[in-house]
Amino acid sequence: MATIAGSLARSAAGAADLLAEVGDARIKWVEVFRDHLVVHPARLAEGADIAAQLGITVATDYPATQPGFTVWTGRWNDMDMFVYGQLRGTARPVRAWPT
Repeated sequence: MATIAGSLARSAAGAADLLAEVGDARIKWVEVFRDHLVVHPARLAEGADIAAQLGITVATDYPATQPGFTVWTGRWNDMDMFVYGQLRGTARPVRAWPT
């Protein structure tokens, strides 16, 4: 049980380190899990810059939602990180299911 609590405590400390490095004003909220952090920027347009600042380079685009968005994923300070950002480039048309 102590390992689980310690893991959550490390994640919470990681969130504090993240805010200190990136800047508290740039982050709207951080979801803290035992093994990863999910970062929601105050402005979605800053997501790619925040990810780059943290050294996170893998991106997955989600154009089918309104608005579309990109999630940047990687590791930072030995933690899995997910950073939401504005959809890269122009929105691509989404193919509908055949009717």
